[in-house]
Amino acid sequence: MAAARVCRRWCSTAARAAGDAGVTGAARAGAESQRVTAGKGSRWERLRDGRMGLWWKGLLRDYKEACRDVFAGARERPGKAALYLSLLGGAGAFCHWNPSEASFESSLLEASNTLLLLSPWIRSGDSDGHVQGLTKLRNQGRLRYQSLGLLSLVYEAPFHPDSSLYEARCQSLRPRWLHFPSRVLDLGFCRRWWILERKMRDFDINEQEFRNLPPHLSTISPKQLLSQENERLYEEKYRPVSLSEEEIARAESEESAIPPPSTRGSNPDMQAAPPLV
Repeated sequence: MAAARVCRRWCSTAARAAGDAGVTGAARAGAESQRVTAGKGSRWERLRDGRMGLWWKGLLRDYKEACRDVFAGARERPGKAALYLSLLGGAGAFCHWNPSEASFESSLLEASNTLLLLSPWIRSGDSDGHVQGLTKLRNQGRLRYQSLGLLSLVYEAPFHPDSSLYEARCQSLRPRWLHFPSRVLDLGFCRRWWILERKMRDFDINEQEFRNLPPHLSTISPKQLLSQENERLYEEKYRPVSLSEEEIARAESEESAIPPPSTRGSNPDMQAAPPLV
């Protein structure tokens, strides 16, 4: 009984092994035939059916589905889609208009040349001091430029980048990020350097000339600069003079009442001297 059971189990195991061997051989033959078929194809077909081609196909399929979902969401919510598109467009425009380091150099040189055309007694102290400080840092190699995508920063560095001093190379002695805002010298945004433009706004007005004036004369309000009365008087200066008939008659009567120049200062008691013989 036990011998029969062992024999039956052995026969079933041998049959299963034979079947597996047949299946493995068939799979191997199929794979071999596919390899031969792939080998016979063109290079483009081998790249398309290879591992890299399948990976790119999957990637393109995922992007296609993502774009389809985006268009479907935009069709369902057009307001939200317009807001996102405007934000993306604005960010792209600001990145394109972000000023470069060369633009800061040209703006600084232009401001310096503009101040050089004025007398030291006319220049603004704030404008001259700011431009002179930037020029000094630039000559010392201590100006740094950093682009942040949407905007740019120009800040002061403690040392020249090629300096070999111990303070410049030691990691522990470098300035802390907590003090970085105090070292920022200018902000570039939308093709403009805002701090430099603000300092050069009244570059030809020396505030020291008006420091001894009383407060009501040293300051001018916008209403005084844009006074309607001043504008009216300025326009009337170029208008022709018009006189009424009464004013003309009065002027003629006053002119007739004035004696002619030949009779002015003459004394009626005095007689003319006889002519000389």
